[in-house]
Amino acid sequence: MVNQARSTAMEQIVVTGTRSSIDQSDSPVSIDVISAAQLQKLSHGTLAGALNYIPGVVAKRNAKDGYTVQMQGFDENHVLILMDSQPLISPTGSAVDLDQIGVVDIERIEVLRGAASVLYGSSAMGGVINIITRKESKNHLKLKYQSSSYTQNNIDSSDIGHQIQLDASQNILGWRGNISLQKIEDPGFDYDPNTIAQSAPSTDKHFVNLGLSKQFDDAFGLSLKARYFSDDKQKQRYEIPGQAGEISYLSEVEQWQYDLALNQGEIWRVQGRYINHLETSGDSNSLRDADITLMEIDSQYLWNIEDLELVSGFVLHTDELFQIKTATEQGTSGTVEIDDKARDSVEAYTQLSLQIDEHEVLAGIRAQRDSEFGWHSAARVNALFSFSETQQQQWKLRMGVGQSYRVPTLKERFYVFDHSNLGYMVLGNEQLEPETAVSANLELTFVKQSGSSNRDFSLSVNTHYSKAEGFIETVTDVEASASTGLLISRYSNVEEAVLKGVDLSANLAWGKVDYQLSYSYLHATDHKGAHLSDRPTHQIKANLDWQLPFDIHGLIYLVYENGSYPTAQQLGIEQDDWSSLNLSLSQNFNQNWHWVAGVDNVFDNHQNTDAVAAGLLDVRPLSSRRVFAGISYQFY
Repeated sequence: MVNQARSTAMEQIVVTGTRSSIDQSDSPVSIDVISAAQLQKLSHGTLAGALNYIPGVVAKRNAKDGYTVQMQGFDENHVLILMDSQPLISPTGSAVDLDQIGVVDIERIEVLRGAASVLYGSSAMGGVINIITRKESKNHLKLKYQSSSYTQNNIDSSDIGHQIQLDASQNILGWRGNISLQKIEDPGFDYDPNTIAQSAPSTDKHFVNLGLSKQFDDAFGLSLKARYFSDDKQKQRYEIPGQAGEISYLSEVEQWQYDLALNQGEIWRVQGRYINHLETSGDSNSLRDADITLMEIDSQYLWNIEDLELVSGFVLHTDELFQIKTATEQGTSGTVEIDDKARDSVEAYTQLSLQIDEHEVLAGIRAQRDSEFGWHSAARVNALFSFSETQQQQWKLRMGVGQSYRVPTLKERFYVFDHSNLGYMVLGNEQLEPETAVSANLELTFVKQSGSSNRDFSLSVNTHYSKAEGFIETVTDVEASASTGLLISRYSNVEEAVLKGVDLSANLAWGKVDYQLSYSYLHATDHKGAHLSDRPTHQIKANLDWQLPFDIHGLIYLVYENGSYPTAQQLGIEQDDWSSLNLSLSQNFNQNWHWVAGVDNVFDNHQNTDAVAAGLLDVRPLSSRRVFAGISYQFY
């Protein structure tokens, strides 16, 4: 779906690689883009699964039935998710749940593969996904409804999923007002109705987005946004012999986000963000309440002097976390697992861009003063070399080398996960140090446009190498385990790793058909030469977007992965490869009516939950065939 073959004819403006607006093809840092139209074809109301179709991106469903991504061998804790270039709440450590991000007001998604700590700080070791929200210029009102069914894996034969979206924008007295509402009801699915355990939870999500903005005559802009999200999940898990009732996994989430942005064109901008995330989750006999807060002020100034561009910024950031294990009996108090902990950071960055004819060099540095870890920094250099054989035929060489880092989360430092009744505990470690890496990448891109024949082609080869130190993992504390008689695990800086690989991507736009084929290879090992687990060695993605008669669009996309390695705790391999085929059709009846229908996971390829419960590796996703159909009406 990420088509670069027609990049010149339909040039996309991007900001993530340089923190200033630039044509996608001219960015010295390689950026992939998913447009709003493409996102509507790939998603079912949230970002879950949609990012899986970008070359080199691995989508994962986590233990809390949320969705995260891996990039260039780095797991979800090392990929930074941004919205309008500022971070979001990470309820499970550093990893943002993509299933908690609605798609209604998204203009595009920019994906930067590779280290980006110089511009974005902690966690941007494997890459950055920047969600750019819409800046409305036209009045509109749109209503959409979509229904879906998990066919033979339905928990009840009558179970139907529902999605309703309302999206509106209006200009009133020079002010632009936006509102979007979204409700998603998903009944979940179950592979085996004869067992108590349910495969995937039922969910009920609500999204509310409000925006107010004004552009003044002197290029001064003001923007206010408020976002609300709620999510209720429930999944039956097991029963305890001799006790009445069943144990279920429960999750109740409420999140509020407030944004304020001031800017004068691209010369300067100041952005403020406040997010509060309240969550109660866990098994029904062992629930936990978490209160997570993020506050950030990000300011930036841009200088342009002939062929030089200098962007500099200053960031104030605060994270707060309180978590308690709720009481299981009335009249007793809960157990505090993280007691009102906080960390603050002051960060400054600067990046210089030098244009030399058709070539460009970027050099940047970031310094961060953390309340817990003191000073640390990162530096990086990128370069773009452009060679034009003809006006329709171009070669571009991008290269970069630099540092990245990730600051330990409050959970990793202060967590007390007490399951003494089951014989184990997991403890945080206040002595943790930031993770670091040195990375290099080299990308060669060839673009050929045929002009009048409407046949465009592009080919990209991207190689990457990273050496990471101080990866944070849980390890057994032998002394504490011996003295308590429990299995005590602590977070520790123990892992060193080398991650290297190559991404190949070919795009062909021929008449009314767009093709894309990509292949990714990854070799990720620790300091002992052992393969890192839960990462595919090989990945193939292919899609075909075909404009049929009567303005009908057909989309076929395929994902295939294999070569994952088990963890030390897993006893063997059930299956280390998987594939998924997805189909959809859509049509604009006229300027008002639009319909879409399709099938996800056509062959119902999914995980064997019994094998996973027995300690075996099964890389197939916890997924099900889903048939869906929807219709939308554009009032104006």
